[in-house]
Amino acid sequence: GGYFLPRLPGKVGYYLALTGCRLKGRDVLKVGIATHFVESEKLPALEKDLIALKSPSKEKIADLLNSYHMK
Repeated sequence: GGYFLPRLPGKVGYYLALTGCRLKGRDVLKVGIATHFVESEKLPALEKDLIALKSPSKEKIADLLNSYHMK
């Protein structure tokens, strides 16, 4: 946390460090810590699909994550 909190936009990291507040899924996406948001009900299916990738590459993983991503 000592590395990435001060680097978050808009001093969100300072707020989190001083208050001890925790971010939830969509909040983590908004501040730029996460790249994708997947609903918790869909996580087992995503895990199964990730394991089933025969030759995983950055592009294939990104496509799979994008297919599960909720805006």
